[in-house]
Amino acid sequence: MFRNYLITAIRTIFRQKGFSLINIMGLALGLACALLILLWVQDELSFEKFNVNADRLFRVEEDQFYSGEIYHVNVTPWPSGPVWKEEIPEIEDACRITWTGGMLFNHDEISFYEGGCIAVDSTFFDMFTYSLLAGNPSTALDEPWSVVITTEVAKKYFGDENPVGKVLTVNNQHQFTVTGVLEPPPKNSILNFKILLPFSFMKEIGRYSKNWGNNSISTYVMLHENAIIDTVNSKLTSIVKQHNEDTTTEFMVAPFTDIHLHAYGGYGHDPGAIVFVYIFIAIAVFVLLIASINFMNLSTARSSNRAREIGLRKTAGANRRAIIVQFFGESVLLAFISLVFALLIVSSILPVFNTISGKELNFHSLLSLRFIVSMILVTFVAGFVSGIYPALYLSAFKPIKVLKGDLSSGMKSGRMRKILVVIQFTLSVFLIIGTIVVYKQLNYMKSKDLGYDKEHLFSIRMRGDIKDSYYTLKNELVRDPNVLNVTASAHEPHNIGSNSGGADWEGKDPELEVLIGTNPVDFDYIETMDIKMAEGRTFSKEFPGDLYHDTTANFMINESLARIMGVEDPVGRSFSIWNIHGRVIGVMRDWHYHSVRTKIEPLLIITADVEFWMSYIIVRIAPGDISKTMEGIEKTWNELIPGYPFEYQFVDEELDKMYRTEERLGNLLKYFTILAIMIACLGLFGLASFTAEQRTHEIGVRKVMGSRVSSVILLLSREFTLLVLISCLIAIPAAWYVMKNIFLKNFEYRTDMDWWIFAAASMAALLIALLTVSYQAGRAALTNPADALRYE
Repeated sequence: MFRNYLITAIRTIFRQKGFSLINIMGLALGLACALLILLWVQDELSFEKFNVNADRLFRVEEDQFYSGEIYHVNVTPWPSGPVWKEEIPEIEDACRITWTGGMLFNHDEISFYEGGCIAVDSTFFDMFTYSLLAGNPSTALDEPWSVVITTEVAKKYFGDENPVGKVLTVNNQHQFTVTGVLEPPPKNSILNFKILLPFSFMKEIGRYSKNWGNNSISTYVMLHENAIIDTVNSKLTSIVKQHNEDTTTEFMVAPFTDIHLHAYGGYGHDPGAIVFVYIFIAIAVFVLLIASINFMNLSTARSSNRAREIGLRKTAGANRRAIIVQFFGESVLLAFISLVFALLIVSSILPVFNTISGKELNFHSLLSLRFIVSMILVTFVAGFVSGIYPALYLSAFKPIKVLKGDLSSGMKSGRMRKILVVIQFTLSVFLIIGTIVVYKQLNYMKSKDLGYDKEHLFSIRMRGDIKDSYYTLKNELVRDPNVLNVTASAHEPHNIGSNSGGADWEGKDPELEVLIGTNPVDFDYIETMDIKMAEGRTFSKEFPGDLYHDTTANFMINESLARIMGVEDPVGRSFSIWNIHGRVIGVMRDWHYHSVRTKIEPLLIITADVEFWMSYIIVRIAPGDISKTMEGIEKTWNELIPGYPFEYQFVDEELDKMYRTEERLGNLLKYFTILAIMIACLGLFGLASFTAEQRTHEIGVRKVMGSRVSSVILLLSREFTLLVLISCLIAIPAAWYVMKNIFLKNFEYRTDMDWWIFAAASMAALLIALLTVSYQAGRAALTNPADALRYE
């Protein structure tokens, strides 16, 4: 019997080549979309799972309480890691990790700036699964002047030589001996480093803090198998309070494998977001459902071609169950034939998909047992869903009526097809609206007024003894008419750190704790950044009290901090932080000193000594011939600071990188939406063809009676147009609710859900549907009526 069903299914495919091709291509495109999304989701969910002890690895995080709000952050006190390991029995091991910033590395005549440098405790290789290709992992990070490098870095400086035992000079000051070489971290890790430095070296260069109130490094712990998380969290907090009685911070552990999708923060990696995983899983379901509806509609629309076969089978003794099994078998067979084409599509477009998504997926990923099982399951479900309605509909035919030419089955196939078309285009319109909103939000974030001018502004990291030449460089650069301003800062404009530091002012509530962004700067900072003032003045060398000296300095604050102070006129008020006392001399308009994903927090700046405080030179240049201006600046740099290559980052480009994740996912959403619409149009094309064929006689009579071609096209298009309009009415409120309350809720500053979004999506769906249907309608309308009537 199975052989008979198989032969019948194959004959049916070849007998109805056109409709079979539409079904196969629709399902193939849907499955290809689902497989690509499955690969992407699998990669997103795989972060850190390559670690042998992944299920026991956690990052310590904390809830800080300021201004009546909770701030969840992933930093910890500097001394905490070893103490937690020593005093909490549930912790098997601990490792502190901090990003050191880019450094200048030299070997012989070879010199490069290297990003991706992190300082780690010597327990790093005991906790994380990184195998050394050369060197001893047990001792590689024991000495403060040792360094472990990736093969990429080793090749750059040492070629094919064994680098172990050789020396690298850092920032023209410190000598590090290479003690290990390892492969670069896998792409599915947030620890995207190139160079590992011992945490102990931070003490040697004076960058280590014993202050339990200084929360600015990450700490990872490996728990014992049966550790109780709540108990560990309680002990983490208790120990910190023993060393810092004034803290209200609460500590907790977060699974290492969850960090990529559930929290921002890594070392040079682009963060993910679980909301996008849910979105793309939904898209895969939508696209497969649209492709399955194509199959249902076309199968039932062509039911007359199978009616006599079904009647004969039932007359020969086949029951309804056997008929249902037959049609389920056909749909599943068609789905697996589609899978073959889907795999060909995936293999051909995977490189393009990788470019768009920023992934490094390969076809071998499809051959893993887990993925093969998932692929077979998805294909079977797609075939099963596609065959449900056709199997029930066709098996309901009455054999006597069918053999007499009566094809009524007791089920309203025409009405059901209309419902399925509405579902298809509801999903399509939903995806169009979603895509527009995602792009609108991305454009909003990238174009939002930041409160300063990000254009023609760049920063230079001051490493080693560059600070010694800062003032000479500044004085020389401002002589160039194309250099408008030069200043210095402790932080980049878009990445300013925050702390409480015991901030105090006149009239402050003693119980109020405030988290404040703090940025020591050089004079001319406000002018260079082009930050607008709300009141007061900027820093000036004409006022000696403006410059930080011993325990005194004047302050500039932003509007957010002024509001928290709760005074009408903060200018002239006394203010203190870090035991530095002075007065507020000016209030800046609020400006974004982090990503626009987060709200603007209180901020203050002080002018301070460049050598001790500053890490970045900030330069604003005139618009025009940027390349020529940068060449002139580089020439000046090389003359004054010959020991360091000229390396800079334009602020607007760095800001764009902050939204790279949203941009990539927006592009993926766009292409998957186009694919969904294409599949829906394939089905609509087939249905329009069938409708035109069924109404051949009517069209012929209408043309003989004098109907114009446009009237015939309108007649055949009207029904489908109405269905698309109904789809829009259903999709619009659903999309509005989901995008506003689920997607946009993830952003502190959100774009508006303007009316034109819904109008544009509806018009696009209507236009695409009309073009698809009109082609078939036009063909039917242009047919010679004599041929049509003769055919009938």
